[in-house]
Amino acid sequence: MMDKKDAVKMLLKLGEIPTQEKIDGIINNSKSETITIQKPVELPKKKFSEYGSDVQVLSSYEYKPKKIEIADFSALFRERYDFLKGLLINRPGMENAMSISHLRPSSEEVVIVGMINEINKLPTGTLRLTIEDLTGNVTAIISTKNADLMKQATYLALDEVLAFKGKFARNILFVDELVWPDIPSEPRPKSPDQAYAVFSSDLHIGSKMFLEKNFMKFIDWLNGKYGNSKLQEIAKKTKYIFVLGDLVDGVGIYPGQKKELTHNDIYKQYDAVANYLSKIPSDKHIIIIPGNHDAGRMVEPQPPLFKDLAAPIYALPNVISVSNPSLIQVHQHDDFRGLKVLAYHGYSYDYFVDKIEALRNAGGYDRPDKIIEFLLKRRHLSPTYGSTLVMPSSEDHNLIRDRPDVIASGHIHKAGIASYRNVLMLSSSCWQSKTPFQERVGHNPDPCKIPIVDLKEGKASMLEFG
Repeated sequence: MMDKKDAVKMLLKLGEIPTQEKIDGIINNSKSETITIQKPVELPKKKFSEYGSDVQVLSSYEYKPKKIEIADFSALFRERYDFLKGLLINRPGMENAMSISHLRPSSEEVVIVGMINEINKLPTGTLRLTIEDLTGNVTAIISTKNADLMKQATYLALDEVLAFKGKFARNILFVDELVWPDIPSEPRPKSPDQAYAVFSSDLHIGSKMFLEKNFMKFIDWLNGKYGNSKLQEIAKKTKYIFVLGDLVDGVGIYPGQKKELTHNDIYKQYDAVANYLSKIPSDKHIIIIPGNHDAGRMVEPQPPLFKDLAAPIYALPNVISVSNPSLIQVHQHDDFRGLKVLAYHGYSYDYFVDKIEALRNAGGYDRPDKIIEFLLKRRHLSPTYGSTLVMPSSEDHNLIRDRPDVIASGHIHKAGIASYRNVLMLSSSCWQSKTPFQERVGHNPDPCKIPIVDLKEGKASMLEFG
């Protein structure tokens, strides 16, 4: 039987993070002739040898109807807690973490891993938290006397799981350090050959505000018919196009939408999308996730686009439709493990910009990088219950289980590129001008800008089609 050291070596060779769960999986299955690390969803893909490109779906949610019970909600939170606790207690200095029920008054520092149940700000500015784990709950205090800690605490969110260090006295945990699950810092992989991936979002086809002329510039560029010679050469080597939700404007999404539509028929909207996508060269993979304007359920994880509504899109030979969120690996071959892309539309962003004052002070919607960094640190795309509509199950699909090389999203119609712990954070803008709704709520969209990643250099830049 394979031992732990051999299992770690195998995972590293495969480009996987050697988590305890994966190590145990290999050891337990090492008697079999074949060891499966992740089972990709069986969706259409081109072979590397065919087009010099490759797409592998590492994680995509497929909906299976079932009766929802109260136990499903508790199972969701338990699974999330257990996973994040497993990450935290394997950190240096976390090995002595104890359950809340075992807390006893002591002059020594204690460590617990808990989920935040309540956050209250006292008149003095001090924060009083209620923290819970599977054994009970405890009151925790974060004092204004520790300015650095208070600054960190302004980013705390309900239901997130993290580690708390401090002194326990008078049945209160006086916190002096916060430790988030966070993303490990690793070198960004680089392909030996030149290839590019672009990240588009929020087409809103069917809206009168859809910027068709600008979108056609983008399609012309992909066909080598737009831009200077350098841009045309980049277009030729662009192999992957991510479309990050809201392909259509939808029908009945908000009051008064009908008068803002060119197509008040969801089938016609998707027909129009398919018509535009069909103009993209067939040597380029198009990876699509749904958004909140797309026909289907709003509950996350969102299954792939419904095949009956978007049949013309599924008929395109170079389209791969996956869930929101999903984890996709592109361009893997013998000399390159590929680039892992976590694709998420970004619906939870509205909630956290509204509820987390520190995010608003950091720039709110104008700083998508700060929102994405906030979620990466928590290893979760919607850590607060209610930040999105959630489908309860025994597995939390919005957990960031594996470290991505890229996390890409849209939704807020703001373009942005940044890096956090060597994870590229990309926010695509949109192909829609400012709507009356956005005018009312103070949104300032940044249309016709899309990030592009050079897989050989491991760097991102912005393309503009204004």
